[in-house]
Amino acid sequence: MVGKSKKGGERLLLLQRNVWWFRQQVPAAVRSRIAGPQFIMVNLRTADVIEAKRRRDELESQTRIQFRHIATGRRETLELPGWKPSGEPKRAALGPAERGAMWRDAVADAVAAEDDYIEDIARDLAADEAERFGDDDAKRRAFSDAFTGREKVDHHLETYLSAVGLAPKTTGERRGLVGKMARWAAGKGLTLDRIDRRQAGKYVAEEIDHLHPVTQTKHLTALRQYWIYLAKRGHIDLPSGEDRNSGWPWNGQQIEKRGKRVERGSKMEEERPFTDDEVRKLLYAPWPMKKPDWESQIRDATTISLLTGMRLAEVLTLWVGDVDRDWFDIKEGKTEAAARRVPIHPDLKAIVKRRTEGKAGTDWLFHELRPERDAGDTFGKRFKRFREAVGVDDRRNGVRRSLVNFHSARRWFTTKARHAGHSKETIAQIVGHKADKSDVTFGVYAREASGEQLKACVEDVQLPVLI
Repeated sequence: MVGKSKKGGERLLLLQRNVWWFRQQVPAAVRSRIAGPQFIMVNLRTADVIEAKRRRDELESQTRIQFRHIATGRRETLELPGWKPSGEPKRAALGPAERGAMWRDAVADAVAAEDDYIEDIARDLAADEAERFGDDDAKRRAFSDAFTGREKVDHHLETYLSAVGLAPKTTGERRGLVGKMARWAAGKGLTLDRIDRRQAGKYVAEEIDHLHPVTQTKHLTALRQYWIYLAKRGHIDLPSGEDRNSGWPWNGQQIEKRGKRVERGSKMEEERPFTDDEVRKLLYAPWPMKKPDWESQIRDATTISLLTGMRLAEVLTLWVGDVDRDWFDIKEGKTEAAARRVPIHPDLKAIVKRRTEGKAGTDWLFHELRPERDAGDTFGKRFKRFREAVGVDDRRNGVRRSLVNFHSARRWFTTKARHAGHSKETIAQIVGHKADKSDVTFGVYAREASGEQLKACVEDVQLPVLI
């Protein structure tokens, strides 16, 4: 009797035109021995998901056994009902480095599938193949370097960034931070397999410890997440006892600095909300720039953020279809809590009407930014130039960035809503922050404010009048 799938659900199933298909990846250790595609696709010839799961379990049982037999040389072909292999056997001779990389991929596939049996077989076969090079030290070294992962630290970076699907801004940050570490490692002659806790500690001491704590956290988070990916895909070997999700060797590297005496004028400065006077300059100051067509997008986006607390990316990528009468219906964002409905402030009605008239539902409110490769980055640079031109800036010694930026509009909204007496839970729901699950009453049971509460909170925030 075929056993039920432990993970259940619709794993290995694909619905196309109301017909279920079985879709399974072929491990690299198997692909290296037979002709065939990277994936097996079998038409299950049923629209019933229950029957599809039953047939899926039967096929999975067959493929699992055949994969093991092919990897160990006990059979040479893969045979499944309803599936016809195509292509010619692989005849091209691979060099030692290519074969080492192939066997490393085989191990990585087994690690990702959590198949210890196939992983052990792949490692044993790789060891046997290394012996076939005999006394040819150059070939043995090339094979060993490829198999053990003696490659540049950022060798898998672009594959990782493509796999995780981060927001464009976060993707750029991760690329830059991991790239910085890769350049440091290359300068010291270190390959990926030689980055252990000791080398990670050296990097942190030299490049991260002196940074602002927030920047430290961002840097270490980027490295930790990249190494978690490497561990899960089998590209690095973890010490015994380390979990693949720990982020080794970067976990626990940040040192909390405590006990330092605070001297007069030495308090750490943090980014802050705009002041009312700064808001007046941003909204009412004469246009200072040579690009008159930028004024509408900058003033409109700023006003929307000031009166909703929305993030820059959320404002710029609003679709006309996201306007649902008196609400902005945000369907995606930085976190799970970012998907939410935000009341449209009465002072935004004119802007929304002007930017939705004559447009289709899939058009952007800020249509002029849609052709840009990275709308957020383009707008951010324009806003910075505008902000500085109207005299809204706050630079401090030892702090790289200004303490005010577009995010200060979001902070201004939150501050004004708090001053108006609204609860932190209602404000958090409007700005898209996660509920505090440690607060059982509001974080677990009473998670959402009513529509009336949300509207009252938004409408109590008022723009400062022009003096």
